[in-house]
Amino acid sequence: LLLSRTVGRSGADISAEAKHPTLAFKAGNKGSNVTFRAKYVVNCAGLFADKVSRMVGDESFTIKPRLGDYLLLHKNQGHLARHTLFPCPDPKLGKGVLVQTTLWGNLILGPTARDVNDASRLDMSDKEVMEYILSNCKKLVPELDAGEVIHSFCGARAKSDRGDWIIEESKVAKGFIHAAGIDSPGLAGSPAIALEVIRLLKHAGFSAESDPAFNPVRRPLITPKNLWKNHKGERIKVYKPETAGQVPPSQCVMCKCEKVTEEEIVMAVTSSLPVDNTQAVRRRTRAGMGHCQAGESPFCEDRVAEIISREKKIRLKDVGRRPWPATSLLPQRWLTNEQREWFRSLVKASP
Repeated sequence: LLLSRTVGRSGADISAEAKHPTLAFKAGNKGSNVTFRAKYVVNCAGLFADKVSRMVGDESFTIKPRLGDYLLLHKNQGHLARHTLFPCPDPKLGKGVLVQTTLWGNLILGPTARDVNDASRLDMSDKEVMEYILSNCKKLVPELDAGEVIHSFCGARAKSDRGDWIIEESKVAKGFIHAAGIDSPGLAGSPAIALEVIRLLKHAGFSAESDPAFNPVRRPLITPKNLWKNHKGERIKVYKPETAGQVPPSQCVMCKCEKVTEEEIVMAVTSSLPVDNTQAVRRRTRAGMGHCQAGESPFCEDRVAEIISREKKIRLKDVGRRPWPATSLLPQRWLTNEQREWFRSLVKASP
């Protein structure tokens, strides 16, 4: 998202709506909704990198996704750890299940490592996955309260059948550069990967002058809050219908749990990347990521939808919403006291 904001602001075209693209790599290609033409291509398509590779006849690798599940805890558990806590690494599955602090005060537990081609792990039930995460993390932080889970996530890492990162020029298509199979720690390695991709492009014949107007610095969408004051020192207030329009956007809080202001939401909605749903705003600003999960006044998901409708000039009913009631693992949006006790029992029952 951050990279897309930067290149979008610098004049690049971002095609987020391409449904069935074809790649006309130095040659025309018809019969699809969208055709992209280029002399040089960087294949950084993640889970779909092998499919993009096959568009130019390169079948040198296959992506074999590895699922990683996480559980997010309430901020009242954040004081239990001040650093990322690692277990002893697994010889096959990597670094193992961690207890990690977040910038926002939560603890996040995970990930699992479930290869899609390993039926024994892929077929784990939701209960087995959660029990596996909680029992392993309880060994690292015994005081952890499993009943304070507020959300779950599942992502897929783009592991390849080569067992290593693939950063090279295709052997069958000159000028086609692979940056594929980048699993952990790809984020930490991304600056070095970028430099290597530039070197490979130059070796393939690419040449371009630096843009003197390029500005790599992005204004942050999320600004730090000092208790109930914004970065300007102004007091911020939770949105109330009766005072709508009377409080400046920089001081009007739409998400109480995460203290996200109307100004931050507007900035996200009007950035260079298209935004037409509340989930896109949640990923950019954290509006709706708090412990109430948009279930308490001011019901931030509804407020975010109204802002998107207003700023993008689309009908409110056309604004995309969160696909509730379930998350990747949790049975519903708000856990009952009985369900919280069930989570605690998962840890008690594990060896």
